[in-house]
Amino acid sequence: MIKDLNSYLKDIDEMSKSSLNEDQKQLIKKILEKTDPQDLDNVFQLLIQRVKIGFSFDVSPSVHQTQIAILAKDGQLSFVNDAHNLFKNDTNSLIIGENYDVLNNLLVLERD
Repeated sequence: MIKDLNSYLKDIDEMSKSSLNEDQKQLIKKILEKTDPQDLDNVFQLLIQRVKIGFSFDVSPSVHQTQIAILAKDGQLSFVNDAHNLFKNDTNSLIIGENYDVLNNLLVLERD
């Protein structure tokens, strides 16, 4: 049975404040009101899931469990992170990059 827009709006109103705050509820309602009726269920599920989780991550690529990636150090992008330099100044560094291969290698090493 396909639900109509009013059913979804009612479901949103009945959700507890710990699941969705009022601003989130209003935003989801606005989006649903502009959605094609045939897509309501999919859009509703997507929005509820995204809001409840907060962050969403891509599915990690599958890797052969008996192999590790060979990583090469990039001298231009590398930095020193020892205790002396770490506490010398008050600035923090955010490292942005692809860490999947590194973390996977650590898992393989821990298994051994």
